[in-house]
Amino acid sequence: MYKKGLGLAIAAFFAATSMFAQSGKSITVTGKVKFPDPTGKYKIYLGQYVGEGFNKAFKALDSASLDANNTFKFTLNTAKPDFYQVRVYYMDRIDFWADKDDLKIDFRGIDTAKRIVKNPPYIRIEGSADNDVINHTNFVNYRNYQTMILLYNQVYKAEQAKDSLWVAGVKRNIDSLNSDFKSRIRNIVEIYKDKPTVLYALKSLGGKADEPFVMGVLDNLIDKYPNFDQAKVAKKEMIDAKAQTEKIANGKPAPDFAYPDLNGKKWGPKDFPGKYVIIDFWASWCGPCRQEIPHLKKVYEKYKSKGLEILAVSVDAKPDQWKKAMAEENMAWPQINAQDSKPVMSSYLFSGIPYLVILDKEGRIIEKHLRGESLDKKL
Repeated sequence: MYKKGLGLAIAAFFAATSMFAQSGKSITVTGKVKFPDPTGKYKIYLGQYVGEGFNKAFKALDSASLDANNTFKFTLNTAKPDFYQVRVYYMDRIDFWADKDDLKIDFRGIDTAKRIVKNPPYIRIEGSADNDVINHTNFVNYRNYQTMILLYNQVYKAEQAKDSLWVAGVKRNIDSLNSDFKSRIRNIVEIYKDKPTVLYALKSLGGKADEPFVMGVLDNLIDKYPNFDQAKVAKKEMIDAKAQTEKIANGKPAPDFAYPDLNGKKWGPKDFPGKYVIIDFWASWCGPCRQEIPHLKKVYEKYKSKGLEILAVSVDAKPDQWKKAMAEENMAWPQINAQDSKPVMSSYLFSGIPYLVILDKEGRIIEKHLRGESLDKKL
């Protein structure tokens, strides 16, 4: 019995390790684009994200054009299973797990609406049970995003109407939606915790409350698949993020940075000694960011004489868009453009905007991630 058990254990170990070291394997990734680019200017790309943390960037490995039936095809070597991404005209994109199964992924393509709205559609991966965790996770994210758009529109209308009861009610709904989202993602992770692809679902969890749960799943993956480097990288990134979170805790000195204004003069948190400072991370394409600007103008008018300054940090990658939006909004406080925003996003640990940080007169962090009524209360 002992020898038989040992043999099974050894076989299981080699099955796990060989999963990530096979040779001569390849799959095809095909799909159809409903609305192709009429100009023929744009291509479809297959690639991966390279780098770690906020320094990750998409690297194209191959490109394709559509045939007469509006279909595309990639052949992908999967000697070592991994995550990849298909991008269609930089409009639609989908991550997928490439291993042993051929995949079919259809896309919408060029939107036919007269006015393009940045609202990514749900895209389904067909042909692979290994990608079910990605399909389920993406659908939960998609439905959550659609509902969140409706709720934040209600918040805006309620604040415009100065109806505090309405605002409070909608914000309770937002809190409930966030809780529901986390519960659904956790359920997906529990179901697929022994599959390498569960790593994709873990990206939707974060924060102190999720840390023990996420770390437990990562440790399980590392034990089960010793050659699964992605799980080891994810664990390291989580440990690094925890250390950085402690560095930007309330009461700690704000990480310094410096970016240029329209005249080329660089500004950062240290340029406002003896002042309370609101750092407003925003972008021209961010609707909620621009909806917050009229409120910030009222805040600035009310508290400027009492020692408050605002530093607006645009994360626009294209300076022309930043300049256009700045001219339209006519903000009276310093405006700078973090064209390469990854370093400052990494140091302040945010990936979504608007993101507001309040500093005291000594440049220490008072509070983060405030807006609207919560900003007023803290001030």
